[in-house]
Amino acid sequence: MRTGGFPCRVLGCTLAFQVVDQKSMAALTAASSERTAHEVSVHDYHHVILRDERTYLSFQHSRPKPVAGK
Repeated sequence: MRTGGFPCRVLGCTLAFQVVDQKSMAALTAASSERTAHEVSVHDYHHVILRDERTYLSFQHSRPKPVAGK
């Protein structure tokens, strides 16, 4: 089972790339880049964001934040 970090998105690959410092955006970006480099070099996999994913993600960011106490 893969735990923590960014798991490889290729079915059957159990590699996960750890985020060294959970509070660091640079560490998050580095782990993501390592995963992408692995996927391309080992599996020749290039992730493509589907149109539905973009719609969902943009909806998540445009939603108003809930007001505390309501």
